[in-house]
Amino acid sequence: MAMDQTIKNIREIMRHNKDVMSLAENAVQLLELNHIFKQLLPSKLANFCQIRSYRNGAMVLETSTGSAATQLRFMQPQLLTKLKKSTKFSAVQTIDIKIAEQPIKMDRSYTRTAKPVSAGNRQALKDAAAEIKDDALAMSMIRLADTLEKYGKD
Repeated sequence: MAMDQTIKNIREIMRHNKDVMSLAENAVQLLELNHIFKQLLPSKLANFCQIRSYRNGAMVLETSTGSAATQLRFMQPQLLTKLKKSTKFSAVQTIDIKIAEQPIKMDRSYTRTAKPVSAGNRQALKDAAAEIKDDALAMSMIRLADTLEKYGKD
């Protein structure tokens, strides 16, 4: 069986396509920078953060938790001093710290076990909404009562 000549080997593409080559080089550089950066941090903190980007003296760090972000913010002045001593980070001027969004894990087998809200309680929500002067809050309470009514039906 003859091999299709239009399909190129991935190594061939990486060697000759400038965009792909540039992406691969950037990825390798980022791995190297992360390795150096994590050695400057306490080991417990290093497990929760990484360099997302480093361009024109601006470094963006990404953490997986809010507590790690808080620790990095407190350490920022000392961290900048340590980074500037390194040849790879000598141009760093600013550090921006972001918290990574956690992927939403949806459990499709979960079933809600809450009991439906009684008609009296739904009406109490609507009555309370009628007494509230804040229109947005009143509308929100009415929508809640309507949603609770729909929930009780199959």
